[in-house]
Amino acid sequence: MDTWTLDDVPWDRFDASKVDPEIIPIVKAASMVEYNANDYRQYLNNVFRGDERAQKAIDQWTVEEVRHGAALGRWAELADSDFDFDRAFKRFVTNYNIPLAATESVRGSRSGELVARCMVETGTNSFYSALADATDEPVLKDICRRIAEDEFAHYCMFHAYMCRYLKNENIGFLERFRIAF
Repeated sequence: MDTWTLDDVPWDRFDASKVDPEIIPIVKAASMVEYNANDYRQYLNNVFRGDERAQKAIDQWTVEEVRHGAALGRWAELADSDFDFDRAFKRFVTNYNIPLAATESVRGSRSGELVARCMVETGTNSFYSALADATDEPVLKDICRRIAEDEFAHYCMFHAYMCRYLKNENIGFLERFRIAF
């Protein structure tokens, strides 16, 4: 997948007059969740221990998710001069905990975990596509389009692993549906 950096974002095109104040809290919240990917990485690498290929893909996914959070956080700081991303993130992680010590998926199987990952990536692709359409602010629109593309690629990656694991774990349609729901 093509990668982008924060330097690729056209920050100089930020237009405060086009910022919708109702979108700012949504972007702030999304920045926290995305930037927290290192905790998800630890959890997922525990779940997929022994599968070096999956762990390498998870590590790359983490880099991209953290970049999403950093880009959204930087935009939020431009849109709200009182917002301090680093301080807000520290507060976020003290109040939001992922089961980092888990060695098995909280969804019951690796296949189940991958079903959940596919649902999350589908949802985030839709979310960022809708956010890009909902804003007139050019920098946020650019960031959201970049993230939506990444999220679709993440879905494809997790889906490929899910298909691989389903061959051995054989969880049925109803169980996959339950997890997805």
